[in-house]
Amino acid sequence: MELSPTSLRIAGVPEPYNLPWHLAMEQGRFAQAGIDVQWHTVPEGTGRMCRMLRDDELDMAVLVTEGAVRDILDGGPHRIVSTFVESPLPWGVHVPARSDLREAAQLKGVPFAISRPGSGSHIMAMLYAERLGWRPGLDDLVVVHNMEGAAARMAEGSPVIFLWETYVTSRYVEAGVMRRVDEVRGDWPGFVIVVREAFARTHPGAMRETLAVLDSAVRGLDPSAHTVELVMRNAGFREELAREWLEHVRWRVGRPRPNALKPLLGTLQSLGLVSGGANLEAVYMSTGRPG
Repeated sequence: MELSPTSLRIAGVPEPYNLPWHLAMEQGRFAQAGIDVQWHTVPEGTGRMCRMLRDDELDMAVLVTEGAVRDILDGGPHRIVSTFVESPLPWGVHVPARSDLREAAQLKGVPFAISRPGSGSHIMAMLYAERLGWRPGLDDLVVVHNMEGAAARMAEGSPVIFLWETYVTSRYVEAGVMRRVDEVRGDWPGFVIVVREAFARTHPGAMRETLAVLDSAVRGLDPSAHTVELVMRNAGFREELAREWLEHVRWRVGRPRPNALKPLLGTLQSLGLVSGGANLEAVYMSTGRPG
């Protein structure tokens, strides 16, 4: 008697970093492994997906690392089970193209547009502001929900700063909606995969099979002309941008490397976003701890 596939509710942002997931789904690899992947694209990003995990709307998610760690340490019912993108994300610092803001020295005190509290755009805004020598309060944060919301906010109203992945925002920069005046990167992996603890307890085999299929999909990607074409189709990048993006991104599925998240924990603590006594052991699933 054939067993029914295990349903897996998983989410990620609409960005090319999730290309291995989509390829594996299109090729039927998860189905062959007995996993019924129900993929949710969430333009609002990590903050929204953390809420969905808390509300039991998801079993797994691909999150920016800083948002994942902060939410887990804030009581989220999920844990990191694997690294996904090991290369740090390039966060572009954007302002309205029609504004007079043209360099980092002019940005101190300018409000930040964020997708939502606890998101990567929020945490990286706090990090960037700290480097500029100030700490934004709640009144300095404008919730815009997603990249399209940020673009709309920049088209009208007073200037705001918006941090989002450099390559993904390129079309808005090229269209003259936003101006990129700086870039910032963290000293930690860009994306991790988290799983709800309840799902991991009841479906440990499905969790392992999912990661194994994804690992195989990642290993099958290389900077070939076919992969460039896939990125162009998936992300809407022109060829030159797709090739440049592929040169910087490093996917890796597996247990986080030892000490990979220590710089992030120190940053979150210094910004007052997690308690000084926070322990990284709490963020890992038992099978995902670095070894």
